[in-house]
Amino acid sequence: MRTNSRRALRLASALVAAGLALSAAPPALASDDGGNSLLTLTTGQAEELADHARLNAYADADRETVDPQGATTGSDASGAGRGTDQGSGAHLDEGTGTDAGTDAAVTISPKSTLEGVRGLAATAPAGKGGDYFTLHSLGSVQRSKADGTALWRRDNASLYADWGVKNSRPWQTEPYPARIVMGYNAVSPFTPASDQGYATGDLTGDGVDDVVFSASVGVSPYRPFTSPGSSLANGTFVTVLDGRTGTTLWSKLYAYAYNVKLVGRTLVVTDAPHYNLNSPAAATATVSGIRFSYADGALTPSDTWTYDTGVRAGTAWGALEDLGGGLVAASYNQRRTPTAAGRGRTLVFDTEDGAVKWQTDSALYSRQLHLDTTRGRLVALEQSDPTDGVKYELDSYSLADGRRTTLDTRINAVPTDMTIGDLRGDRKPEYVVSESTLSPDLWLNANTVRVVDGTDPGSVLWSDTVKRDADNSHDGPSVWSLDVVDGSLVTGAQDDTGMNTAENPGGGQYASLTVFSGSGDMRWRQKGIGASPMFNQVYRDADGRHIRTVDQNQNIRTYGFGNGKQQDLLPLQGDLSSAQSSDIDGDKKKDLVVGGKSNGVWAYSGPSLTAGKPELLWKATVPGQVHRIEKGDVNGDGHDDFVVAADTAVAVLDGRTGKVLERIDGEGQFVRSVTVADLDGDKRADIVVPTDKVRAYRGNGSKLWTYGAPDSAGRVVFGDLAVGEGRVYAQYASVGSFDKESPAVDGVALDAEKGTVRWTAAPKAPAESVDGKLYGAALGNGVFTSPGIPYADGHAVVYTWFAATSTTAEGVPDASSLRTVVEIRDSRTGEVLHQALAGGAWTNGNFFTGPEGLILAGTASFRTYAAGGQDHSIFTLPTTETGGFLTGPGGRRLLVGGVQAGAYLWDPAVLTAGHHYPDQVGKNTYLGARNYFSGELDGDGVDELVNLGFDETGFDRTTELLGGRYLLQFTAISRMTVSTLS
Repeated sequence: MRTNSRRALRLASALVAAGLALSAAPPALASDDGGNSLLTLTTGQAEELADHARLNAYADADRETVDPQGATTGSDASGAGRGTDQGSGAHLDEGTGTDAGTDAAVTISPKSTLEGVRGLAATAPAGKGGDYFTLHSLGSVQRSKADGTALWRRDNASLYADWGVKNSRPWQTEPYPARIVMGYNAVSPFTPASDQGYATGDLTGDGVDDVVFSASVGVSPYRPFTSPGSSLANGTFVTVLDGRTGTTLWSKLYAYAYNVKLVGRTLVVTDAPHYNLNSPAAATATVSGIRFSYADGALTPSDTWTYDTGVRAGTAWGALEDLGGGLVAASYNQRRTPTAAGRGRTLVFDTEDGAVKWQTDSALYSRQLHLDTTRGRLVALEQSDPTDGVKYELDSYSLADGRRTTLDTRINAVPTDMTIGDLRGDRKPEYVVSESTLSPDLWLNANTVRVVDGTDPGSVLWSDTVKRDADNSHDGPSVWSLDVVDGSLVTGAQDDTGMNTAENPGGGQYASLTVFSGSGDMRWRQKGIGASPMFNQVYRDADGRHIRTVDQNQNIRTYGFGNGKQQDLLPLQGDLSSAQSSDIDGDKKKDLVVGGKSNGVWAYSGPSLTAGKPELLWKATVPGQVHRIEKGDVNGDGHDDFVVAADTAVAVLDGRTGKVLERIDGEGQFVRSVTVADLDGDKRADIVVPTDKVRAYRGNGSKLWTYGAPDSAGRVVFGDLAVGEGRVYAQYASVGSFDKESPAVDGVALDAEKGTVRWTAAPKAPAESVDGKLYGAALGNGVFTSPGIPYADGHAVVYTWFAATSTTAEGVPDASSLRTVVEIRDSRTGEVLHQALAGGAWTNGNFFTGPEGLILAGTASFRTYAAGGQDHSIFTLPTTETGGFLTGPGGRRLLVGGVQAGAYLWDPAVLTAGHHYPDQVGKNTYLGARNYFSGELDGDGVDELVNLGFDETGFDRTTELLGGRYLLQFTAISRMTVSTLS
C-alpha cells in the first residue's frame, strides 16, 4: 500500500519552482490604531516581501519554468510542434522533397517578421472620436479606431531602430523586449515598477493626442549597448510618438526614468540614476520639465528646466501630480540606512521655470499623490519603511504652503492603490484605498478596498474584502487599480482561483474586474480569463458607458458599464504557435494561416510574406486560445477550410473569407486537438475531436458518432488521433494516471464511418519496466499512421505509452523519470510488430516518415525505426523538439528540426549515420522560437521555413491531464519569421 502521493510530491516541487505553495496560514489583521502591535520587519524580511508583494507587469517574461517530471530523460523531451503530412497525425510541415545527396550549405534568409504582443496591456483614450492607444509592457504601442481597427503600431524592432541601439556584446545579437514602465510594488518605492510610466496629450498642436512612455532597455535581462547622444550602456528611453502617425517625435535615454507626466504642454520626467549601475557616479536624482517646438515631423526641446535633489544614494521618485494652473507636485524618497532614517519629500514646481513653490518633508515614503480640488489639498499615500513598522498613512498637504496633516493611519497592511472621487453624489470626493494584510509568514493573505469619508478619513463608509484561495499560501489576489466613474467604483485585481493548476499558473492567467455602486453594492464582477489585474479604461460613446480591458491572453474585451455584459472581443496578435497553408486568394500559391495565444486566427498572402510585405487576407475570432489549426474541405466547395481547436470549442472557418461557419461546443472539456479527414467517403472532410471521448462531426457541426472508453476505465482523456485506411486510431489514459495505482491505459482502432471498435490495443508494459505497469499514454502526437512506416507492407500504426524503467535510491519505481514506449502495430489487427524505448515523459515531438523509415523527433534527438527491426538514434545540439523533411534548393531533401530558439537543417543521411551531434547545413536563431512550419509559399518549388513560438499554456494543461506539469517561459521578443532557402 502506498502511503504517499507521487503526484503531490512532484506538484509540490513544481510549485516551489514557480513561487507557489500548497499549505495555508492564519491571517494578520490591519488596524487603525495601536489595538494590534505594529509588525516590524528585518531588512531581509522587508526585501523578501518587496520581492513578491507586487504587480509584475513583465511576468510573461519572468515567470519560472516548471518541469518536475524530468522531461529531458533519455535526451528527448517534449515538443509541441507538429510533424509532417507524410502520414496521419498532427502536422505543420508540408514538404517531402527529393534527396540531392549533397552537404552544401543552405542559406536561410528572413523575409518577413510579425512581432506578437506580450505582457500586460493598458489602453488610454487618444483624443476625441473614440480612438484609443494600447501599450503593452513588453514593448508594443498602437493606436486603434473605436471599432478596434489598428491605425498604426510600433513594435520592439521599430523602436530599437529609432533609438539607435547597437549591441555591445557580440554574443547577444538578439535584443530582449523593451519594458514599458508599468506595475506597482506594495512595499517599496525603490523597485523597477511605476504606475506613471506613460501619458497622453497633444504636444504637436495638431489636435490629436500623442503618447509618451518610458521603456527600460538593456537592464533586464542585462544587454549593454551604445546609442547616439548618450554614454549610458542601458537605461530608460523616454519617447514621444506622434498620435496621428505613430512616428517617433523625440526620445532621450535616461538612467532611470520611472515617472512621466504631461502638465499642459510641459513634459515632466524624473530620473533616479542610483538605480542604474552604469550611470555616472556623480549623477543625482532630478526632475525636469521640457517644452517642445514642433517642425518637420519632430519635436525639439525649446525650453528645459531641471530640479536637482543633490542626492543620489538610495533616492527614487515617488509620484507626479498635475495641480492645475501650470503647477505640478512631485515627491521623492531616500531609503533608510543603518545610519540614517528613511524620508520622503514632496515639492510643488511651477512648470514655467521649475521654481519651487514649497517643499515639505515626511518620515514616511511618498507613494501616490492625488489632488482634492474640493477641499483644496493634495492628498498623499505615504508608507513607512517596513523595518520601522508596516504602516501607511493618508496625509494632506496644503496647496498654499505645503503644511502636512495626517488624515488616517493604518498598521500591519500595505497599500496597493488609491484614488479619490465622488461616490455619494454630493460633489465631495471620497478617498478609496486598497490594502493587503500579511500572514505570519509574510505573504499577502487578504485584500480590502476601503472607502473613507474625505472630510473625516478615519470614518469608513464601506469596505470589501477578498481572501486568498484555500489552496494558496503565498500572495493572495490584491486590487491594483481603482477608478471612480459616475458614482461607481471600478476595481481591477488578481484572481488566484486554481493558481496551483495549469489553467492559472501562479495566478498569471486570471484576473477580476468589479464594479461597485457608490454605497458598496457589487453591481457585477467578471473573474477568470476575461479581465486584467490592473488596467481598465472606462469610456463613453453614443451607446452609453463601457469598460475596455485587455486580458492576459491578449484579447481586448469590452463590457457594458451598467450590467457587465461582454459587448465585444477583439483578439490581438500575440504569441503565434500554430500554422497551416492553402491557396486562399486563388493565385495558385499557398497562403499562411496562423494562430496562438489569443482568440484570433490570421491569414496572410504567402507571396507577400516571402516578398517582405505581409498582406493580411482575413482575420477571424474564435472561442478561445488557438491550440491547433487543421485544414480540409468541409463543405464540398473545392477549397480548403480551416478547423481550429480553440480551447473550449472547435471553430470551422471558411477558407476564402475566414467567416466562422460552425462552432462545435467542447461540452465542458479542454479542446486542444482536432483531426480533419473524410470519415464516410462523401468527399467532404469531417472533424474528429479527442477530449474525454472521441467525437466525430460533419463539417456543418452535426454529430456523426461518439466513442467513449469502457465504463470500467473511469474518467479518461484521449490523445491526438490519426486516421487512415477507414479507421480512426486513438489512445487514452485515466485522468491523473500518474497518481493512480492501476490507471486505465489503452488504445483502439475505430471504424471511421461508424465509430465502432475494430480492435483494442490492450498494451503491456515492456520488459524494461521495473513494476510491470503503464503510467499513461502520450497525449501529444502519440498516435501516427502512414504507408511509409516500414512494417506490415505499409499497413502500420504507432502508439506510445509511458513506463517506469528505473528505481529510486529507495528501490521503488521512479515515476518522476518515465520513459516513452513506442509500439509499431499492424493497423489491420493491432498486432505488436516492434517495440522500443524512447525518451522521458512528454518526449514526443512528432512522428514522420521518409526513405529512412519511421522517424520520431523529440528533444535533442531523432530516432529512426527502419525496416527489419533496425533502429537508429542521434542526439542533437541545440535541443530539437520537432522535425520533418522539406524541399530545399534544387529539389534537395532536407531534414529540419524545430529547436529551442530557432530551426536547424541537416542532410537526411545523419539519421542513420550513427554519429551524435551532426553538423547542420543551415540554421537560424530566434530566442522566442520553438515550433516551425515548412511549405512552399511563393510558387518557386522551394519550401519556406516559418519560425513560430510554443503553446506553453496549452502544453502545460495537456500534461496536467495526466498528473504532470510542463511550463516553459521565455524572455525573448515574440515573433513569427518567414524565411526563404537558397
